[in-house]
Amino acid sequence: MRSRYLFGTALVALGFAIATPAAAQETPAAASTDPSAQAQAKATPADGDEIVVTASRISQSPIAAQPTQSITAETIAKRGFTNLGMALMELPLFSVPGNSPVGGQGFASAGQTFVNMYNLGAQRTLTLVNGNRFVSSASSSLFGPVAGSPVDFSSLPVNLVERVETVSVGGAPIYGSDAIAGTVNVILKRNYQGLSFAGQSGISQRGLGGNYSLSGLVGQNFAEERGNITLSMQYDKQIGIPTSDIYYQSADAPFFTRAQRGKSFQQQLYYGGQRYAVFTNTGMPMVEDGYPILSGAPYSSITDAQGRALFFNSSGALTPFNNGQVTGQSLIQAGGDGFRLRDYGNFLVDSNRFSGTALFHYDFSDSLRFSGEAWYGRSIAVNLRNQPFYSSALFGDPAGVQNGNLALSTANPFLSAADRATIVSNLAANGQPTDTFYMARANTDLATGAFRSASDLYRIVSGFDGDVHLGDRTLTWEVKGIYGRSNTKTTARELVLKNFFNAINAVRDASGNIACAPGYSNATIPTISATCAPLNIFGVNQASQAAINYVTAIATPKQTNIQGDVIADVKGDLIKLPGGFAKFVLGFEHRYESTNFNPGLFYYGEPNGDGTRTQYGNSIPIDPVAGAYHTNEFFGELNVPLVSDDMDVPLIHSLELQGAARYVKNSMTGGFWAYTGGGKYAPFNGLTLRGNYTRSLRAPAITELFAPIGQVFSAANDPCDSRYITGGPNPTQRAANCRAAGLPADFTSNVVDYTAAGRSGGNPNLQNEIGNSWTAGGVFEPRFVPGLRLAGDYVHIDVKNEVASLDLVDVMNACYDSADYPNSPFCSSFTRNASGQVTSFTTGNYNIGIERFRGVQGSFAYILPFSRLGASAEAGTLSVGVNYLHTIEHYYRIGSGDIQYKLGTTAEPKDNFTANVNYDNGGFNLMWQSIYNGPTRINVNVPDSNYEYPRIGAYWMFNTSAGMSLGDRFNIRLIVNNVLDKKVPFPFSVSANRYYDAFLGRSFRVSVGFKL
Repeated sequence: MRSRYLFGTALVALGFAIATPAAAQETPAAASTDPSAQAQAKATPADGDEIVVTASRISQSPIAAQPTQSITAETIAKRGFTNLGMALMELPLFSVPGNSPVGGQGFASAGQTFVNMYNLGAQRTLTLVNGNRFVSSASSSLFGPVAGSPVDFSSLPVNLVERVETVSVGGAPIYGSDAIAGTVNVILKRNYQGLSFAGQSGISQRGLGGNYSLSGLVGQNFAEERGNITLSMQYDKQIGIPTSDIYYQSADAPFFTRAQRGKSFQQQLYYGGQRYAVFTNTGMPMVEDGYPILSGAPYSSITDAQGRALFFNSSGALTPFNNGQVTGQSLIQAGGDGFRLRDYGNFLVDSNRFSGTALFHYDFSDSLRFSGEAWYGRSIAVNLRNQPFYSSALFGDPAGVQNGNLALSTANPFLSAADRATIVSNLAANGQPTDTFYMARANTDLATGAFRSASDLYRIVSGFDGDVHLGDRTLTWEVKGIYGRSNTKTTARELVLKNFFNAINAVRDASGNIACAPGYSNATIPTISATCAPLNIFGVNQASQAAINYVTAIATPKQTNIQGDVIADVKGDLIKLPGGFAKFVLGFEHRYESTNFNPGLFYYGEPNGDGTRTQYGNSIPIDPVAGAYHTNEFFGELNVPLVSDDMDVPLIHSLELQGAARYVKNSMTGGFWAYTGGGKYAPFNGLTLRGNYTRSLRAPAITELFAPIGQVFSAANDPCDSRYITGGPNPTQRAANCRAAGLPADFTSNVVDYTAAGRSGGNPNLQNEIGNSWTAGGVFEPRFVPGLRLAGDYVHIDVKNEVASLDLVDVMNACYDSADYPNSPFCSSFTRNASGQVTSFTTGNYNIGIERFRGVQGSFAYILPFSRLGASAEAGTLSVGVNYLHTIEHYYRIGSGDIQYKLGTTAEPKDNFTANVNYDNGGFNLMWQSIYNGPTRINVNVPDSNYEYPRIGAYWMFNTSAGMSLGDRFNIRLIVNNVLDKKVPFPFSVSANRYYDAFLGRSFRVSVGFKL
């Protein structure tokens, strides 16, 4: 276990660029249960004042027609977050992201952080910065973590954030594609004046996860307050943690696998740690090409005189294999000398992040203004470990080829004489040739699975806005342009098979030295060294550096994303009504998006001259993905106040209708109308009822459209196999279709246990995903309880035409569960031979999914100055803020397959809330945070009877923060996460993201700040 303590001090930050404020940032919105945000909002606009919120481009009252929440810079600072995406995870409506610094990293995307509203996927959450789109850094590879163009929140400078607003469902007609779940708008500071520095450092109680952050912010008004320039710089360092350092993530943790015979359940909880008994990272020799051990007994292994299976110890000498507890899974044991697979994972990435941002605006006159932004970000993140390169019969490949067991000569000079004699005698006793033996091995010392992603982000925003006076009315116009580019280069050390087989084929040369056997030829791809050096494969870390360099190539996939956006709009008063002016917005947007993924020489593979390619390593060749599209979009909004408070209408304090529409013409998917309609009704001052209906869209991602058709390998639970024929939505229909296909009732399909070769890729004929959503709720701010605010909303989201990447089991289920068999188009997506075995298949992306989410989100905020109770003004203020989400229903379905439920997993509890209690007195602040995750199940899509312990109880986490301002310039804060050092809940099978602090244990942060 590594223990390093890093302490950061403040750093002066300087930079240059230009920046723009969005319409959505003029004053803080009050639609928040963050008490600091609520207090700020009440301090800025007076009752009846209109502001601009993310839910609309039109100035309106602080209460939007859609559910909204926000988190302020003050709360982010109190919690010590330096990654904005991790801060948003504390709002209950955000679920486990598709990629974050926690857990295994998506291919070529180490360290990137995406957000995931309502667990509908990061690709269905639209992210804005100052009301503008932001370029994505996501990989467009088929093996990337998510589809679509999600924004990397780790690239956004926390010290420049004023607040973050979230709007449920209603953003598509206002901002365009991707806002099916909702919209997140990161609003930056405006007109900042002064110079400030901050430093923060933290570490866990067990000495893990050391981190520090340094930032600086400088701003100055000029030209008699008509202009401002603000410069921000931030550097963050995080020391990574492998899973082996976190007990409940490691190979020593309790785990579920198949139950022993006689149990009433199928999945049993075992203690002692998960071990794969079919290989080790030191090597398990065998007399034939098979498994060395099955169900705790020697199978093909070399044995000693007592019949005990032998394996090579770390120094490369044969020693008896220690079996652990036998489980119901013949390949897995609890404890023992088997391979510790779970130690080879990533719990937290190792990262370095830098950002430099500048904001600029200048008012030429009261009617003409210029604004701009300039961004640069650099991120380097390392996925510390991943599964290694295996040499095993587990994957169905014969010995001597990729993934298969190693075929080795008994004359290998790295073998000791005693071990050679033992192996030869075993071969002879089993009637095998004595010149060759076999070995299963996890090659952790040659390829760790680690990779490093380095990203550079560039972004420029500039524009003009102004006012035009027409009689007694004023129209406001705006024109702006946005350009963003992200470049990511990933590097990984990969094993080159041809050179590897050359190096392990060691002999003694004429001089008695160990050398590579003559007659070899090198792989066509360059390796670190082109000179063959013999490789000692027995034990672990026994290979020379020269041998490692000969078998290792550096893979360098690259990703480039480009975004261009031009927006023009005009807004103002349309007509005077009894309730006030009807207001409108009309605008046009042209957007360009392109992406280019280049896998590099290693992952692309070696061309064979016939259109096919052969992999250099153990993974299949990866195709490049490149493409672009553009949109032309026309949009409009209308707010119609029918009744205002000064009209004195009984039971109608105010009544307002709202509508918006956007026509999107996409160069790939054609035209689409997104629209929303809703309103707000206040029967009396203090109570506002609201509702909204929205039709939204998500355009298919470039990866989903343009990924080339390439070779893939897949196993599948064949629906006609006797083990699965009783499944599906209509088992009778499935069985009848399988009989019609000529397959017997006791049919055993090889593809269940062994992969078949097929082809998969993008689909240029994909159409838009369509969201039909509605919300209904209200906000209560009783005049008789000053400082109290209650909000609650019902949210209903239906998604159809969802893009699904179908695998072999999906297309087979869709075929045999169809009432139109064999005419279903999916029945032509795979072939069987005369004996019924699958021989080929074609899969890809289809608009075939549906998804439904229903939930209730509520919030509570209360601010109580103790002076209100008769205490002195020096007694301070108590504030409480609670955000709550109760999910009623969440499922998805692909084609005619089974409904798959998301609700109730550890990634999506039915109930969860975050409560913040703050006490402020002068320069002192104390915060206590309670986070609640409701009861969950390990697998919601199988009966509870499948598991020995199927359910996980409710879980509480407590964090605290205390800060003090020493005068007007200096402040210091101590943050403690997981105050009670609560452990991972039993039976320990939970999401690493949602339960991150439970895995890590109690941790501490100290921050200091200085202002001039």
